[in-house]
Amino acid sequence: MVLNIIKFLSVVLLILLTAHYFLFFSWIRFFNIHAFQTKLGLFLIMFFLSITFILSSIFIHIYNNSFTRAYYLFSGIWIGLMSFLLAMTVMVWIIKGGLWFLPHDIPTQTIIQSLSCFLYGLAIVYTGFCHYQFYKIKVTSINVPIQNLPRQWEGKKIIQLSDLHLGGTKDLKFLKKLVSLTNDQNADLIVITGDLFDGSTNSQKRYIADLNNFKAKQGVIFTSGNHEIYSGVEKARKLIETSKITLLDNNAIVINGLQILGISYPELKNTSSFDFEDPKKFTKNLPTILLYHTPTSIKANDENLSEVRSSDYLAPNTTFSYAINHGISLQLSGHTHAGQFFPFTWVADKIFKGFHYGLHRIDNFYINISSGTGSWGPPLRSHYLSEIVAITLVKS
Repeated sequence: MVLNIIKFLSVVLLILLTAHYFLFFSWIRFFNIHAFQTKLGLFLIMFFLSITFILSSIFIHIYNNSFTRAYYLFSGIWIGLMSFLLAMTVMVWIIKGGLWFLPHDIPTQTIIQSLSCFLYGLAIVYTGFCHYQFYKIKVTSINVPIQNLPRQWEGKKIIQLSDLHLGGTKDLKFLKKLVSLTNDQNADLIVITGDLFDGSTNSQKRYIADLNNFKAKQGVIFTSGNHEIYSGVEKARKLIETSKITLLDNNAIVINGLQILGISYPELKNTSSFDFEDPKKFTKNLPTILLYHTPTSIKANDENLSEVRSSDYLAPNTTFSYAINHGISLQLSGHTHAGQFFPFTWVADKIFKGFHYGLHRIDNFYINISSGTGSWGPPLRSHYLSEIVAITLVKS
């Protein structure tokens, strides 16, 4: 596990160093920077910025306080801005190449400098807009038909929350607002589909009191996501168990004839595949709602967990065949954040083959993918806002 994290961070660091050097290289040419001291200063600034997101992520995982949260917020905004600056820089290089064919008496360098300032200004404005959007929370209302829905559940409301990521850029102020907005929905059941926490579990204890203020007639259910691994699986589970929230990892409960099945993220240590044939864990022929963090097919008994884990990121299985074959009525997932902001919204759409956001139907099977109630990484969102999903169950 530690080795995998080191490998992942090494790849991320290499990408960030390359991206920042590309910006440094481009700017000294676009703006004719020749002075050694200026170039050295710019190089050192870009080097610091290239490592700042990884450093802030490590710091906030170990020490969650006002300083580390502010540093994490700054580094996240910079990473978002940097991605926009990269896109604009590529555009400038393309235009610069086209200007080479113009007559030599045209001041191409002045054009490039003016164009660069304009495009970089747009990048800064767009970053500001996305950061403004980051603080918004919308309520998304959907109706989901369920075959053989018990009469007690007809017209009832389930609230789906996902990817709160408490401890990073989302803290107590956000949680208090979320609790108020959620309770206003007067839900019959609240489910949280993974990634409740970020950072160290020692600092996450302060969220329990507010998490206990969620109100629903049938309570609150939580299923683990991949970020519970980074916090420490067992520590995160023990922390949840100190709250009023019901932890549902690789187990099912039946509430008034409706089965709620929670399957933990496949990377959880020592987690075996869920056995649908075990009558103590799963009741066949009941309408079932599956809580599974990623919008992918749940793993079969004969699948290798490491392969499932890799495929969730590189080539996710979005056939949902295993859930469909076992009579799952509705799968509730998150994980993708809908990409948060362009162009990553487009990337998420392509990677997950359209199953990166929203309600989808395959015959009698439905899946809803939340854009996330919180956010991770760059504190930016464009058109996919953080959301509370209000699901009204109707009989099919």
